[in-house]
Amino acid sequence: MKKWVWVVATIVVALLIGGYAYSNHHATAKEYQAAMANGRTAIQDKHYTQAESYFQNALKRRLNDKTAQRYLTQTQRYVAGENALEARHFATAKTHYAAVKNTENGSAVLVKRAKDRYKQVKEIQANVKQFKEILKKAQGENQALNYGQSNTTLDELFNNEKFRQIYYKNLYDQALTLRKANNAGQTNETNAAADSSSSASSTSSSSATNSSSASLTSSEKQAAKNYSGSNEYTVTQSQKELDGKTITAQQIASARKTIDGAGGNASAMSDQDVRVAMQQAAKKNVSLAKYTSQYLK
Repeated sequence: MKKWVWVVATIVVALLIGGYAYSNHHATAKEYQAAMANGRTAIQDKHYTQAESYFQNALKRRLNDKTAQRYLTQTQRYVAGENALEARHFATAKTHYAAVKNTENGSAVLVKRAKDRYKQVKEIQANVKQFKEILKKAQGENQALNYGQSNTTLDELFNNEKFRQIYYKNLYDQALTLRKANNAGQTNETNAAADSSSSASSTSSSSATNSSSASLTSSEKQAAKNYSGSNEYTVTQSQKELDGKTITAQQIASARKTIDGAGGNASAMSDQDVRVAMQQAAKKNVSLAKYTSQYLK
């Protein structure tokens, strides 16, 4: 009698254990399926960090599951590609996107997105190559002191809408710096030519005045003294401005003190020379003192 009791008890325990195991397996399977489904939804919504968490959770419910691991790896590679593209590491981004789009039995959504990105990166790389060639040409023209031609070459870049995209920021900044250097070079050439011509004109005028002053009446001499006409060497209003505002006498006086303090010789400079120094310092985005120490000593 006791033997049968033990047999029955053993059967009951076995049934209970079996039932628990089945129930637990069934619950785990449901959790796995839910995690995978949520991961796919997160990918669809471009919530990649959430998708990674869901796939990792699925792997906890079903250890070493190839499907969950495949989805997880594919998502991680796609995110790595996005990060590399944002950092403008195009070759690295291209490698990650290639791995994602070539994944079999993975997320079809990620495969399509990776294919689009891969194509985009190839176009970006082609543009980078083209933009670099144009920039190199403009740099050569700048070094040859052909500032105007260099700016014309740079216009090919600045007039291209794609060149303004964030992917080409490094090249855009280089082109912008080069254009400022060209503008400064042109200004310096113009000022040098004006100073040379003005000096020659002044010498010629002085000679002419001395030779003819004896024949002028007193009223004619006064009229000549009061003459205030303009010619090609007259300073224009724009040359008297800084950031669109007229440079005042007080600003000029203050600038002279700064120039002298930085080792320059402000007493040998005309007011317009001081204005040019202020303008050039602003264009180079440096202080007037630093500009003086670098260019006016």
